[in-house]
Amino acid sequence: MFRSRRRDVVFPQADHARLAATIALAWSERPPLPFASFVRGVADHDRGYGEHDADEIGSVETERWVGIQRRGFTPRGEDPVVDLVVALHVRRLLSSQDDEHGRAAYGEVDALLPSLHERAGVSAGDAARADAVTNVCDRVAFSFCFEQPDEGEARGLRYALDGRGGIELDPWPLDVPALGGLVTAFERDGYPDRLVPVVVPFTVSPACQLAHSRA
Repeated sequence: MFRSRRRDVVFPQADHARLAATIALAWSERPPLPFASFVRGVADHDRGYGEHDADEIGSVETERWVGIQRRGFTPRGEDPVVDLVVALHVRRLLSSQDDEHGRAAYGEVDALLPSLHERAGVSAGDAARADAVTNVCDRVAFSFCFEQPDEGEARGLRYALDGRGGIELDPWPLDVPALGGLVTAFERDGYPDRLVPVVVPFTVSPACQLAHSRA
């Protein structure tokens, strides 16, 4: 889960992932996968954490974090495209292979991918195009949950966040003029045993001028 840098709320990984999927659902250049299954894969890309996780970003021990990722990439068999999208995301996370746990898990998910491609009927090239979209949506949603100004670039797309729900993207990748919605956070006090929801609005819009070029 994410602790807001601005106030006493937390964002579970599952709600972070649903924000990523909301952005993916509006993507204009759709990846060459069954689109509904792809979007569900983005929504489930951190499924190893469960619904209301208490594993805070930046403070989870490596062995436990790798175990969470294993739960994520293990195929569930309900939809092979979803399993593939999740496994590609997790392999990307594990690619740094920082220690023996990470190296072992990376080898496992890498060995699993050929069978997932086959079951999903998706080529490696098409899957890579889909994973590029997952990566962008994940990065934006990841930054959003800290509720602080941020900017960066992912796969050639620049993003800037104002820390209060505003997100700018350049070049504009969505098939709508702007995208708005809500993310669920929870009061930090008592979480996850005491769940008090906090509704957090967001707006994704084209960037007239990204934060890093403002003077």
